Amino acid sequence: MLKVFSSEQLPERILLAFEYAHKSILLDEIRRLPGRAWHPDLLAWSIPTSAMSREALITMCKRKSVVCEVAPDLLFRTPQLAMLMEIGMLKNDVERDIRGIITKVDEHMRRRGYGVRTRKAYRGHIERFLNDYGGGEEDIHNEHIKAYTLKLMDAGRAHAYVNQAISALRFWLCEVEGRKDFPNKWERPRRQRKLPNVLSTDEVLRLIGTVTNLKHRTLLSLVYSAGLRIGEAVRLKPQDIDPVRKVIKIRQSKGAKDRYTVLSGAAYEILKVYMVREKPVHWLFPGAEPTKHLTERTMQHVFERTRDQLGLRSSATLHTLRHSFATHLLEEGTDLRYIQELLGHASPKTTQIYTHVTVRDVRRIQSPLDRALAAHQDGSTLLDGDNTERSRGRD
Repeated sequence: MLKVFSSEQLPERILLAFEYAHKSILLDEIRRLPGRAWHPDLLAWSIPTSAMSREALITMCKRKSVVCEVAPDLLFRTPQLAMLMEIGMLKNDVERDIRGIITKVDEHMRRRGYGVRTRKAYRGHIERFLNDYGGGEEDIHNEHIKAYTLKLMDAGRAHAYVNQAISALRFWLCEVEGRKDFPNKWERPRRQRKLPNVLSTDEVLRLIGTVTNLKHRTLLSLVYSAGLRIGEAVRLKPQDIDPVRKVIKIRQSKGAKDRYTVLSGAAYEILKVYMVREKPVHWLFPGAEPTKHLTERTMQHVFERTRDQLGLRSSATLHTLRHSFATHLLEEGTDLRYIQELLGHASPKTTQIYTHVTVRDVRRIQSPLDRALAAHQDGSTLLDGDNTERSRGRD
């Protein structure tokens, strides 16, 4: 919201003020307006009442779709500023249209049984595209999708993010709206092969041991010991723990599938202490309100704070514990098929990424440099190089 008003102190100026939340959008734009000036006593910017400055303001508000509130007295003296009000009404119409599209898509996804996270991601992608596009749904064509995809790539978005955006737009336009004027196969960026981050077993134990809050420590222990996604861990219920069979039941996880994973003996010991003390009823890890589970973001903050406290690599995230679980099992010789079942991967190709991270076999390989130095009977090392050069110089 941009407030446009006047002041008796500055009768020949148009004053502009906005809330701090809109600073990132408006500040640089206002600084580009001709004749602009900052007034700390009024906490407002101003521009001259000249036609050039007014046109520049109107153009800026149109380009950024800024909703404006124009003071009635200023509007009476400068009726040309009525165009600012029209921009606001137009934006409200556009936002109403976008909300209608998002609601329609979400209802379609709910009928199809899409998961909460997928629905949230798709809604976000569609809304961002519509805000960027600015036109009506019936005017969207394949070239607009290609241009938007290219914009995401140029902005440095990960290929997986761009692929998900394309999937969301395709779902909306082709499945929900039933459009037939798009190709069957949409152009997508190739998949990036990125190796997951992994912590050593010592680092994992240090991290879990540093957390003093019993609830948080118990949850992190389960995430690592069972290879859980954080969304799965916070949604566990007491009845999902089966100490007799030593398994944990994961309900309706990614892909709307149930599965079982391993219940660690060590993790169960701390879990028993936690359950006796906290007596959870509905959720195993309730949040501030007992009827709601602990949020994923809360645990991400806990992990990041502890990670930084220990000086662990900054690239490690809470999901790194799941990667570490799979990698450590593989290094200990666990069959890849079992790991796939424990993680809940639909395809073995997803699980095979951990074969590129494990160092079990790499540690057995001797570098040719080590082999070459070992071949010398005098026990030479690379640190002897300086001494060798100095001795040659003396000779």
